[in-house]
Amino acid sequence: LLLTLLRRYLALRTIPGPFLASLTDLWLALRIWRGEYFVDIVSELHKAYGPVVRTGPNRVSFASAEAIPEIYGTSKVYSKAASYQPMTLLAKGQEIPTIVTLRDEKRVTEIKRHVSNGFAQSTWLKQEHQIDGTIDILLDQLRKRAGTVISLNKWLSFWGFDTLTMLAFSDMQGHMEAGAEVDKTSAGAKARFDHWRAWALLPSLEALLYKNRFVQSFQKPSSGLAKLAMKRIEERKASTDEDAPDQDLLGRYLAASKKAPDMIGSRDVMALTISTIHAGSETVAHTSSFALAYALDKMEIFQKLEQEILTAGIRSSPAAYADVEKLPYLDAIIREALRFSASPNTMERTIPPAGAEICGVALPGGTDVSVAKPCTSRDESIFGPHADQFDPERWLHADEQQRREMEHATLAFSFGRRVCIGQHLARIEMKKLIATVVREFKVSGL
Repeated sequence: LLLTLLRRYLALRTIPGPFLASLTDLWLALRIWRGEYFVDIVSELHKAYGPVVRTGPNRVSFASAEAIPEIYGTSKVYSKAASYQPMTLLAKGQEIPTIVTLRDEKRVTEIKRHVSNGFAQSTWLKQEHQIDGTIDILLDQLRKRAGTVISLNKWLSFWGFDTLTMLAFSDMQGHMEAGAEVDKTSAGAKARFDHWRAWALLPSLEALLYKNRFVQSFQKPSSGLAKLAMKRIEERKASTDEDAPDQDLLGRYLAASKKAPDMIGSRDVMALTISTIHAGSETVAHTSSFALAYALDKMEIFQKLEQEILTAGIRSSPAAYADVEKLPYLDAIIREALRFSASPNTMERTIPPAGAEICGVALPGGTDVSVAKPCTSRDESIFGPHADQFDPERWLHADEQQRREMEHATLAFSFGRRVCIGQHLARIEMKKLIATVVREFKVSGL
């Protein structure tokens, strides 16, 4: 044990950080279990120790945007770290990987090759009428509550799940019409992400405690969302509808599975579909809510947004994407909201056996490295002297080079090989939703 601790300490001894970080991940895990977030703790460490910090025996964090292409870029392939393992689902003792949790880069590339066309903007716009349908339901529910104080974040969360299930299955769970969560879908998604947050730093212990045969024998029955997915998968497999592959996301996943059954099996189809719904719905709902909340906090910002939308010549309700896609102030507000929103977990990659040098720092093979998004997305050398303030104008006044640097440092949809394939859908949903809500209602904050 002493020899192991000594090796751990010596491997990264030149990198500053808390002494306990050189010995164990428990010191950081304990803070997270007490309710703190990894990204907040790491940001605090960077303020204390500088742009490169040792956060664990085998972990190093960088606060510089220059590290982004080196860690996440396409020229070097660093696999996702073991900290993603707690997000992997198990069914009957077998792991069900998703694009998010897969650590095999070759397999990720192959899966993306088969499914990426289904995530193109032009493909999603073929389903725009389905997004319009869910926005209509949201508008009806909000009108019924006109003149009252509501939790916009809650209602946008309902809308997010209903929209993603509609796009995935051409069917909804009905959160909005019920005015409440259905089948604990949102709670299930939150529990999954909370579990990841709690155990990301101790993946081996998590596997020992939660993924052994004894614990799996007490596995809870499938969630309502999983049951809906299984039902729709069986229906599609039995269907003779030739248009099914183009109908929705599930159809496209099944078509990809048919072409490459060894790469994308039945379990993969369900896991990919459910993970897309979980990740996509929450990201869009929270970012849209943040955008409106930040704008309402400074009424001059909201008034500029409102003026742009009301004078844009929008011809329909819900707003057509063609009418709002290129509205500059709306786009700037969404970009700024994405800058301030951050995953509470780490985005770690593992250095290959040969080792690597990042930002002039030599690292041995097997080291887990990451970039602290809260640091890069508030870097004053990139975003200016008021980087900690919500200001959409920064995107409007930036030249092309500055915009690229800001997008790069924001890490809104990750970067490089693992860039989020759902980003086109997210932008479509957010722009349509925000423009429609602002156009249809007189909104004010508390």
